[in-house]
Amino acid sequence: VDPFKLTIDGDKLYGRGTTDCLGHVALLTTLFAQLGELKPDLKTSLTCVFIASEEANGPGVGVDGLVANGKLDHCKRGPVVWVDCADSQPCIGTAGAITWTLKAKGHRFHSGLPHKGINAIEMGMAAIERIQGKFYETFPACQQERDYKFITSSTMKPTQISCAPGGLNQIPPEATIS
Repeated sequence: VDPFKLTIDGDKLYGRGTTDCLGHVALLTTLFAQLGELKPDLKTSLTCVFIASEEANGPGVGVDGLVANGKLDHCKRGPVVWVDCADSQPCIGTAGAITWTLKAKGHRFHSGLPHKGINAIEMGMAAIERIQGKFYETFPACQQERDYKFITSSTMKPTQISCAPGGLNQIPPEATIS
């Protein structure tokens, strides 16, 4: 079927959709539908959030936008269970994303005389290597992760890097790693 047009075939809907891995969306939609029908006496409130633009800087529609606009403040007291799905298996965790930034300051100089400059990118990445070593030493993989069949343990990975603008022949004086 045309992925850019909704096609209805009996009780099935075909189309592109708005999320990449729909297993968790179907699961939580079914859960909330059953809660609505059964109306159990719950001891806590439930919130279900479906987001768009999780991996891109969208117009405030992802988790960052919801947090910035205070839409998730009521969740801060917990408990929070984050349910997501990769291409092949579910991913269940407990609110485990912490953003971080490291800013390295060096000294700009012409790359033909590297001994007169301090490369902020190299210095920043060396610092990240040291910090990651301490992180993985402090938070190693554990048995519970294997029991729950997590395919990865806690991680601390840089996902973005930027540096001061300049020519390709200049050693950058500043770099930000996040």
